[in-house]
Amino acid sequence: MKPEIARKIRPHLRRGLDGILIGLLVLSLSASQPLLSFEDRLSLQLAGRGFDFATWLLSVWWEKWILDAAAPQAFLDEAAQDRVIRGFVRHMEAAQQAAADLEQRMAGPEPVDPSALKELRHRWEIQHQKLKALRPLTEAILAEQLATLLHREGLTFLGYPIPPVNLRLTAMPNLLVVSPRDRIVQQATLPLQADLTADEMDRIERRVDGAFNVSSLVVPLGGLALYPAMIMETPSLPYLTEAIAHEWTHHWLFLWPLGWFYDRPEARTINETAADLVGKALGQAWLARFYPDALPPPAADTTLPSAQPEERPVFHFGRELAKTRTVVERLLSRGEIRRAELYMEARRRVFLEHGYVIRKLNQAYFAFYGAYAAEEGAAGVEDPIGPRVRRLWEQSPSLRAFLFRIALITDLAGLRQALGERG
Repeated sequence: MKPEIARKIRPHLRRGLDGILIGLLVLSLSASQPLLSFEDRLSLQLAGRGFDFATWLLSVWWEKWILDAAAPQAFLDEAAQDRVIRGFVRHMEAAQQAAADLEQRMAGPEPVDPSALKELRHRWEIQHQKLKALRPLTEAILAEQLATLLHREGLTFLGYPIPPVNLRLTAMPNLLVVSPRDRIVQQATLPLQADLTADEMDRIERRVDGAFNVSSLVVPLGGLALYPAMIMETPSLPYLTEAIAHEWTHHWLFLWPLGWFYDRPEARTINETAADLVGKALGQAWLARFYPDALPPPAADTTLPSAQPEERPVFHFGRELAKTRTVVERLLSRGEIRRAELYMEARRRVFLEHGYVIRKLNQAYFAFYGAYAAEEGAAGVEDPIGPRVRRLWEQSPSLRAFLFRIALITDLAGLRQALGERG
């Protein structure tokens, strides 16, 4: 081939080859797309927003290993341990107040004074430094106190809980929950960064809903059963004790069939309901033993006649939420998706009028909160699992007996059999 002819056709050949390569690349990408799971595509859609558990665990494990070896709480008597916990609570309250004051000053109508902001920021940093110093010892004391209660309940071996109580008080990640629009089921979850604002949550949900035609919801987490368990930082002793006991229950159940099959919907509901019941019971016992002044006041006796008749019926959040879910499920079963979504928004406004702030009420809301069936509510009026788990709890002679019974049950059929139901 003559050089001048080669020079003329070379650009055409190059463009032809480029076209073939691009075509092959497009075909390979389209062919590989079905290989990506829904969770993978969800992660790609929210790249950079996820929470890195591996990094978090690595940052915590080395400190826990040193702390467990030193066991500093063993050198403090009960009064000294109480002072540490109370000090942590005071500094947490002060840190939260400083953060609230800073946010209020930033959002106020007056021009921001840089010196005032610097002072508020300094207050917040001082409290966080004190919290950082107290946190390891606080966690060790709380773990030892729960171990004392577990020993009393007969849930230890050679004096030690199995698995050992292990926790970290920390800023919690959020969780993106995804449900199909045509039914209530937890299709996928994705852990997200901590400290998302409400408008950021809404943007993420709109992005996911638009990309996949699903119902999504970002929910804040109060605890997570990693090891050590992630527990939300809070000055509330009733919340801390219940949350720590709840997550330890998950750790214990992980050693049994109910924990092994957590990903199955029925097992998940049984597991979460059991952890709620045990967490509440241990939390109350914990407060009574170590922090009696933090016990909530007893509920009013509703069996006694009131001095004045009520002007209107009391709005019961749990029952109203259960009724709402039941109606939604019936609408979805008839394929009336849009009508169900409009109904949920109307009901959300009713809850808001009665003082119950629900940012978004949708299929994903019920898919997530329906697993926590220790009380009436998101699981629906016709929930077959929650009432049976509660009945098994009531029939068990002790907390230990309940755990050893529920640990082997992984579905509704097993619950019915344990309760002696026929048919």
